[in-house]
Amino acid sequence: MARKDALPIKIRPLQPNDLPGIMLLHRELGWNPAFKADGSTLGQRLAALITEENALLLVAEHDRAVVGYVHGEIVTHLLFAGRELYVTELFVIAEARGRGVGKALMAAIESEAATRKCFRISVLNSRERDSYRRGFYPSLGYEERPSMASFTKRLDWG
Repeated sequence: MARKDALPIKIRPLQPNDLPGIMLLHRELGWNPAFKADGSTLGQRLAALITEENALLLVAEHDRAVVGYVHGEIVTHLLFAGRELYVTELFVIAEARGRGVGKALMAAIESEAATRKCFRISVLNSRERDSYRRGFYPSLGYEERPSMASFTKRLDWG
């Protein structure tokens, strides 16, 4: 398979006017059918996150279009002496994958985490995702913790 050329991108903080690009990316991935077609649900979430002190939202832009984004949340631990960045989402449009966009987004959020004095970055990656199968995070120096289990419980609060 031929190697794809790196895509010239600009990494910057996510802005409210990035909503259409984020919506297109989510639709391409088939994610979150609960979002209303007009973008109001996602728009409300983005507006709230942009103002949160511990939320990090960065986009990769190519030719003035959003081609990927990363979202991380900083958590302060009682047990550990420090803060941890938890990367909750990293998505890149299909045509830009394998062209350095995800790597650049992760490098930018790692830099921001260091600036904010985080001692560690954690990522949750589904074993069924292509990024897991091709070893994206290990290629960036991340180690899978086989002794840890991830548990979730859905809360219906309204």
